[in-house]
Amino acid sequence: MLYYENLIAMSSFIRNIPPYIPTALIFIAICYLSLTSEPLPHQQRWFEFPGSDKVAHFIMYAALTASFCFDYYRRQGSIHKQWHLIAALAVAIVTGAALELMQAHMAMGRTGDIIDFAANTMGAIVGIVSGHKIFARLSTI
Repeated sequence: MLYYENLIAMSSFIRNIPPYIPTALIFIAICYLSLTSEPLPHQQRWFEFPGSDKVAHFIMYAALTASFCFDYYRRQGSIHKQWHLIAALAVAIVTGAALELMQAHMAMGRTGDIIDFAANTMGAIVGIVSGHKIFARLSTI
């Protein structure tokens, strides 16, 4: 019984989050992590392995577009008006390209990388498709 009470409380909390705040917070975090020269404190990084930065790019952009789907369907977005999702995907891809270009051309200790852009794009596509499948189904329940 306690499980269901907690589930109802969590559902109520999620419904009361202002629209598009999760997406905006993820967007701000991506910009911060992409544009600062040392975004994380210097410490032993247990998650570093060859290609780990590509995995991080993929996850960040998948989270961005999936959170947009969450917000869109939570606000009773129509499954039949999916141009919003296509626009969100385009914005994520353009943002990824812009941030990589900024890294390449600004003297801030970062370098732009076409492979990072590819990871951004793949993450955005996977996030929008999976977010649509998950949250469109949950919004009809």
